[in-house]
Amino acid sequence: MAHEDLSLPELIGRAYARALPPKKFTKLIRSRFLETSETQNVDDSISAAILPYLVPSPPSLILSYLSHLLSNTTLITSRTMFIHLLFYIHNHDLPSISSIISITNILSTHPTGLDRPIPSLLSPFTSELRIQPDVGPSTSTSVVQDQNQISTLSLLLPLLRISSTNSPNSISSLVGYLSKFISVLSAFPSPTLDVGLEAGQLLPSLPEEIGTHLRGLLSGLMTDLDNQDLMVQANQQHQQPNQDIQMGDDDTQNASTSQDSRKGESKLPLRQTIIFLLEYIKRMSIKRSGSSTITTVDDSKERYRALVRVGKQITNDAEELLRVLLEVTIQDLVGSNVDILQCAEHCRIVVEDVSNLLKWWKDNRIDEFDFPDDPSNVLSTLFQSLSPSMQTFSEPLSQRYSNLVQQAENEDDGSTFTPLEGWHLLSLQETLLSKFAQVGIINHEQGSAIAPGVNIYTFSPGESLTNRLSSESHPHLPSLVHTIQYSFGASSTFSKEVTQIIESCPVTPPPENIFNYIASQPGLLACLTTQISPLALLDLMQERLLDLGVDEQSRNDDPQGSLTRFGEGVALVEAFVAHHQLPLPPLLEDVRCAISFSHLDEESKECMDGWVKAIFGSDGIEDAILLATPPQKLYKLSPTLIQQAVAAVTASQIDLDTLHSGLSYFSQPLLSWCLGGVVAWLCKEIKRQGLLSAIHLVVLQDLILGHSCPEALIRVNSKGLNELLSPNSGLTPVFESSNFDLVGIRAKLDSLGLNASLPTPEIDLKGALNLVSQLDLAPAGWEKTLLDSLDAEVAMRGREGCLDIVLEQVEINQNGDLAGFVPLLLALSTSSTGGYTLLESLFGHPKKLLSPQTDDSLKRSLSYASALNSNSGQFVFESLVYELEYLVSLPVKMDDELSQSQEEKIRKKRKTNQDGGVMNKLNVGQREKLESLIRGLRDDELLRGRFKNGMIERLDRIL
Repeated sequence: MAHEDLSLPELIGRAYARALPPKKFTKLIRSRFLETSETQNVDDSISAAILPYLVPSPPSLILSYLSHLLSNTTLITSRTMFIHLLFYIHNHDLPSISSIISITNILSTHPTGLDRPIPSLLSPFTSELRIQPDVGPSTSTSVVQDQNQISTLSLLLPLLRISSTNSPNSISSLVGYLSKFISVLSAFPSPTLDVGLEAGQLLPSLPEEIGTHLRGLLSGLMTDLDNQDLMVQANQQHQQPNQDIQMGDDDTQNASTSQDSRKGESKLPLRQTIIFLLEYIKRMSIKRSGSSTITTVDDSKERYRALVRVGKQITNDAEELLRVLLEVTIQDLVGSNVDILQCAEHCRIVVEDVSNLLKWWKDNRIDEFDFPDDPSNVLSTLFQSLSPSMQTFSEPLSQRYSNLVQQAENEDDGSTFTPLEGWHLLSLQETLLSKFAQVGIINHEQGSAIAPGVNIYTFSPGESLTNRLSSESHPHLPSLVHTIQYSFGASSTFSKEVTQIIESCPVTPPPENIFNYIASQPGLLACLTTQISPLALLDLMQERLLDLGVDEQSRNDDPQGSLTRFGEGVALVEAFVAHHQLPLPPLLEDVRCAISFSHLDEESKECMDGWVKAIFGSDGIEDAILLATPPQKLYKLSPTLIQQAVAAVTASQIDLDTLHSGLSYFSQPLLSWCLGGVVAWLCKEIKRQGLLSAIHLVVLQDLILGHSCPEALIRVNSKGLNELLSPNSGLTPVFESSNFDLVGIRAKLDSLGLNASLPTPEIDLKGALNLVSQLDLAPAGWEKTLLDSLDAEVAMRGREGCLDIVLEQVEINQNGDLAGFVPLLLALSTSSTGGYTLLESLFGHPKKLLSPQTDDSLKRSLSYASALNSNSGQFVFESLVYELEYLVSLPVKMDDELSQSQEEKIRKKRKTNQDGGVMNKLNVGQREKLESLIRGLRDDELLRGRFKNGMIERLDRIL
């Protein structure tokens, strides 16, 4: 049967059954409507035909069809598709949330049709889904519509309920699309009272993106309930007889004017800015500031203070900043899965980092932006709206602890787990209010009024967490970890205790097993940085555990015990660096390569000969060789030792049995701590050797599958191991020829939860910036996507190439959110050292600096740079002043000054250098722009108050 003879639903079903590619499907649909006389309501027809295949459970291929139609044709709009979905939900059971999210993911990516108002009443007849002009109340058409129309808001209620009871991050596409849809929804005629009341009851628990637009929409209902306002509204309507039947033009225009007014006041949306800065601050915690090689304990706290400094420039309402900051962080927490590590990370952010930030804000006066005198009102409103979700979060968290305890007792032959004395797992409401009271944001009386019935606790530390950890059996560790992660005050106390232990090393040995236990538990590794920044703790670890390493007296008394304790410290540093993605300290960097025997110095050669005989010969590891080899040297030489063993097997100097026997030493505590560097080197060496790496694979298999291979060091090398085992590594032939236990290695990784996840498609910087251009519709994780793409672009093209892309996209998306977001983007540090900004790339490129796009953006970006890092901001401003001084000194060229030969030279120079090379003259327009820029900077009172050290005075003297 030809496709012309099929109905549209049958055509879609036939295409799906034959797995027709989306591109061909779109071509087929397009040709269908070109070949037929169907021209009216094409989008309704397609939406009605494809919807039954999308619900209740959408196949991925049908989703691809929809996506391709929306992105490559104008036959269908997301608006019409969404309205059909609303009527489906109205007439059927609600599809699963995952199905709704799958559909709205597609619609939010292609938000077409939302550029015109949506009527407040809709009809199920497809021909009446559009806004129709008023044809007069006496017509029969109007009577039919009145009988069949349904309030659009009532159709939206099921989705609003979903949005009010789920974390915005987990349903971001639905939240974004609803926000956009409601923003263009006409307010009149108003919905019925019961619909309006239910929507109003949902308002406190709805995400702010939806709530802002919904409040404006419900104002129409309030107007109808007020007789006086109703009369005013009626008079206004009487004066506008040409309005359409939905009376939405004037309302939409007012909403648009209100939005434009808000944009004029602040180009950055507060909520999205906080979401973005939280992710940026997290990443900056593992970068050093500028050229500094030492990181202070307070660096992380200082970075969080940027939230207040930047927030001050976005809103004049300190209470609004307080509310949004807490709302974002709490919603991130309650929306996370209690079984994954990120949940504890979110908990630390809101309970520790944000609480300490608020304490600093309250204790330090900020010009015209002090912490609210009485935050009770803000907190009361916030807790009232979020209490249901906080309670819903606390219950599975408590259940998880019970499950871990039961599991621990089952694994430990029925041994009873004893809860930590003095440490309490509170509900989230109790934890937050108790913490706020502890840091002095509120007092106990205020806390009781904010959330009646919620207990406020005074912090008092319980038993030593590190002592208990070191003496606990291994099966009980998960229960202890949970307690340390979530008990009130436990995470910060644990961080302090471990820091003090490291500070006392190596003179005072750490409690037994403490470093090994911490290294094996990612949850504990994360808790280490509650009271100290990752880089500051790494500096301390490097000094005390790596550089000093061992106490010479204890080393002489007990060489094996001293080496084992040093190794435990090394394993902790390895695990800590890997978990927090920190730069490798020099010792860890050195151990990831093997040195050819001929390139060793004489002392190292002698040491190597002794260890080869001890491990692969009959000597065994005696105290004499331990005393003769400093632990750091042994660690550095361990890959070289393995390399020598592989070379000996290849040369038939030792057999495989001897190799296996020698490698067994690395499964014992005396040497197993070396495997972090050894395995990392092996992974790189196997990839380098390719099909010649059979012996290396034998060694890797022995080490990984050894009965005592530390889990922490397998975790350290999980990325390298997964890359090696990937089908794309090209090593399958050598795996087979060497009898490499691929299944066993994979099983080992799987048992530790380290199996390779499917790669996510990367989005380039242009694509990421497009997400920012419509923040209301941006999917969850847009901030991570943007920062990832920014880092990748800087690494590939450099800061100048990255800046070109940003400015180009701003010019394309002048009316979106991107234009307001760019000044903040330019102020971010983009180098691995946490130094240079994109803003500095303007200097030395006068054409970019004097372009129209950089006029207002430059001043705001300078303010943001100073807010994010005062020292960096001051340096950027000084660099700008120097650049302006240079440009002012250049002569101005007149058009008649240019001879034909000079013009030809300039054309050639511009052809080879897009920015025109080093500028030695300004034209009249550039000079005027330069003077305007200088006057704008020096007349800005905020900048004058922010930048000092004589630079403002220099700016005053330029002209």
